Amino acid sequence: MRVLIVEDNAFNAFCLSRLLQTISKQLKIKVVSESSSALNYLSQYEVSLIILDGNLQGSDYLSRSGPALANIIWSNNPQIPIIAWSDSEDMRVAFAEIFKQHNKVFNEGSCWPKAIDCDFILKSLPFLLPHMKLNYLMKKIG
Repeated sequence: MRVLIVEDNAFNAFCLSRLLQTISKQLKIKVVSESSSALNYLSQYEVSLIILDGNLQGSDYLSRSGPALANIIWSNNPQIPIIAWSDSEDMRVAFAEIFKQHNKVFNEGSCWPKAIDCDFILKSLPFLLPHMKLNYLMKKIG
């Protein structure tokens, strides 16, 4: 299962990658820091999930805006789940508009705050459970 993280803050991207790897070693995680890299990656690989920051580095609105990138992605790949990852209320509102425009559910499972833990991720991603061996769950049960 391939997960694309679009996050321009290297520390945030690293922390999220580690959390996801704790949950399952089966995940193939790719981190990119800008919209053009995300679109290029999507043109080359099949992705099961995208976790998308709201504010990205870039020279124009399209390259800086996570919601604008979500709109482009869903215009071409409506089947790929996207999780908005932002603490900014303005970004959450912008993401909510894009989710609504594409008839996607926008709730705490599809819009994550920056501070999350493994339990939060597991509660947010029930569709992963049938496809993955979850290391984190096994440790808690055993």
